[in-house]
Amino acid sequence: MENKKYLLETQNSAIYYSLIRTKRKTIGITVDINGEVKISVPLRISENQIAEVVEKRSNWILKKLREVQEIKKNEVFKQYVNGEKLLYLGKEYELKVVEQELYEDKVRVQSDIITVYLPQGLEGENKKQIVKEELLEWYKKCFVEIIGKRIKKYSLELELAPHKVVIKDQKTIWGSCSSKGNINLNWKLVMAPISIIDYVVVHEMCHLKVMNHSKDFWDEVGLMMPDYIQRREWLKINGHKLKL
Repeated sequence: MENKKYLLETQNSAIYYSLIRTKRKTIGITVDINGEVKISVPLRISENQIAEVVEKRSNWILKKLREVQEIKKNEVFKQYVNGEKLLYLGKEYELKVVEQELYEDKVRVQSDIITVYLPQGLEGENKKQIVKEELLEWYKKCFVEIIGKRIKKYSLELELAPHKVVIKDQKTIWGSCSSKGNINLNWKLVMAPISIIDYVVVHEMCHLKVMNHSKDFWDEVGLMMPDYIQRREWLKINGHKLKL
C-alpha cells in the first residue's frame, strides 16, 4: 500500500493530502480530527485523475479543515481538578479529588461524580499527573470489561469471533481489523455511549467477513445495525470530545 504526501494549490488555499492506493474501486476523501486529508484511491488511476477529483472537492475539503480549526481553537485542556467534567459511557460526570489512602478502587463512581483518591502531600503538576494516571488506568479497566461483553454478544449474533482483541491508545483511529482476524479498539470509546461502542465493534467484526468498505461490507453492517449511519455520524461529530 502506498502512502505519500501531495500538494494541491487552489485559488484561495493549498491542500496537502496523503494518497493511499488500495484495491477499492472508488475514490474516498476523509479529513480527520488532526486536519489530515487522506485520499484513498484504486490501484490503477493516474495522479492527474486524482488531482482533478481533489480539485472538484476542494471546497468541501477546505470547509472540513475550517471545522477542525474551529474545534481546536475552542479546545479546553483538562486540569484534573475538582469540578472538572469527565465523560463515561456518554454521560457527563464531575471530577472530585480526595486526599485519602485507599488500597483498592482508587477511582469510584457515585451518582454524577467520579472520585479519585490520592495519598496526602501531592501538589501541583505532580498531583495532576497522578490524577490523570489513575483515571487512565480506571478507564482502560472499565473498557476491557465492557468490550469483553460486547464482543461476546455480537460474536453470537454474527456467528463469528475475532482471533484476538487488543485495546490501544490512538489519536484518530477508533478501531481496525487485520487480515489475521485481530481486532484493535481505542480505549477512549469508553467515554462514548454504549450504542457508539457497539457500532465500532460491529463495524470491525463485519470486517472479519468483508475486508474492505465495499457495498457488501456496509450491507453486512446494516443487517446488524440499520441505524449505523447515524451512529457513525455521531462519532465523526463528537469524536474529538473523547479524550483524557
